[in-house]
Amino acid sequence: MNNLIKVIAIDDNQLIITQLELLLKQVAQDVDYHGFTAGRHALDSGMCDSASLIFLDLNMPEIDGIELLRIFADAKLTTPIVLLSGEDKDVLETASNLGTMHNLNIISNIDKPVSLQRLKALLECLDQHHRTSPAQPEKTYNASDIRTGLDRQQFKAHYQPKVSLETLNVIGMEILARWYHPFDGLVSPGEFIPQLERAGYSAELSLQLLTQTLALYDNNYEQIKSLSFSLNLSAGALYDIELPNKLATLCDEYSVPRKQIILEITESQLLDNLPRTLEVLLRFRLKGFPLSIDDFGTGFSSFTQLNQVPFSELKIDRSFVSNCDTDSKKQAIVSATSDLAKKLSLKTVAEGIEHAGELNYLRKCGIDVAQGFLFARPLAADALLSWLTQNLDKPLAEWGT
Repeated sequence: MNNLIKVIAIDDNQLIITQLELLLKQVAQDVDYHGFTAGRHALDSGMCDSASLIFLDLNMPEIDGIELLRIFADAKLTTPIVLLSGEDKDVLETASNLGTMHNLNIISNIDKPVSLQRLKALLECLDQHHRTSPAQPEKTYNASDIRTGLDRQQFKAHYQPKVSLETLNVIGMEILARWYHPFDGLVSPGEFIPQLERAGYSAELSLQLLTQTLALYDNNYEQIKSLSFSLNLSAGALYDIELPNKLATLCDEYSVPRKQIILEITESQLLDNLPRTLEVLLRFRLKGFPLSIDDFGTGFSSFTQLNQVPFSELKIDRSFVSNCDTDSKKQAIVSATSDLAKKLSLKTVAEGIEHAGELNYLRKCGIDVAQGFLFARPLAADALLSWLTQNLDKPLAEWGT
């Protein structure tokens, strides 16, 4: 690294403080280094928010690393943080997850003692991040902006392929919303979905996306007639008692079998006013729409929802799929979920697959369907048709198995 970096190290062991300083001098030309053996001293220094990087030990007297993470979160600290610990791997990973839940920038966790090679790789990644990812001001949209976007049909459906893990043939698509803003370009869901839901426009967006998809199906029937399409329904949409009738009418107008439109619901959306949402979901099932529980296992009531709601599909969250081929805990969760789904006669879908190792492990576990960047990123309608021409009957080996 050629630029001056300001590094803060917080560890109650003075030997670790000294070791980090010596190692940093070997891998970085210009380092403004400050070591603190107590969390309170680091906070009192006022340096944490201006640092380029913070090394944080977890197990310290008085204010430990876990409490410091909460304090940093309350202060909305954006400085990259590396967690240090001599504790076992599970403790370190859980602390890292906690920091992420606090919206902190946890970039790595390292077992003690720190090696020169690991530190060098870490600083190179940090340098690359600063050079290629300059901070961008966060764009916010209000209800009026979104209302205009809906009225002018600026929201478009993108599609991510779903692949059978038995045959590795493409069998369906997940419908994802993208906003083609006239001034800001392509806007991702994270930038508009929360405000859209607060404004009460969720059901309207779902109807627009489904209408676009049904038109695509009608205009390209021979190419996509065998595919299913999964549509996410937000919490707001589940309060619309008439939505099942509206979606059923749309499918009938385009002569699309309702069984090919899978409705995905995250378990957290069912917690509020369950009787009302259950009524809507029952109407969907009675009208022939399959229901999928999305992000399974990420909430606190997964088994309750499976028992109360007539789901036909269970979708395993990407947090359990990522590196499931090497992480023993994730392997146990995925395997147990697959067994549970089979006993409940539910189809299983794994999302977020990025490499062949994950794919092979999921096939070994008997997961039915998968989607992720290994197969394709979300595609606009025109790009989807081109992609299908090349991949609809793609041989097994070409997916990286």
